[in-house]
Amino acid sequence: MNTERKHPKYQIPNEPHAKHRYESALKHVQLAREAGKNSEEIHEIFRKVMNFDSKNIENISQDEAHKKYRTAVIHARKALENGKNPEEAHEIYRNILSGNTAGKCHHKVD
Repeated sequence: MNTERKHPKYQIPNEPHAKHRYESALKHVQLAREAGKNSEEIHEIFRKVMNFDSKNIENISQDEAHKKYRTAVIHARKALENGKNPEEAHEIYRNILSGNTAGKCHHKVD
């Protein structure tokens, strides 16, 4: 008799950044497993990532592991505020995450 439970398939919400959050949640889950977290802790991490609102920059962790992500989100937001279109803001975001930048900006990122 097979007692192994099959995990239910998660339905990704139909919204612009949901797929990216899902992929990020899976990475966080893998790291949590490797760190020895239990099932309840892993599910909480998954829920937290999936419910994350990138518009709320204050909720982005300021630890070393999230530093580049936080910087990318802040710069993308600033780009939108300064009249860049969403495609240009996403390009800035991707460039920062990939390290494809000159490392210079004219605004404060705190």
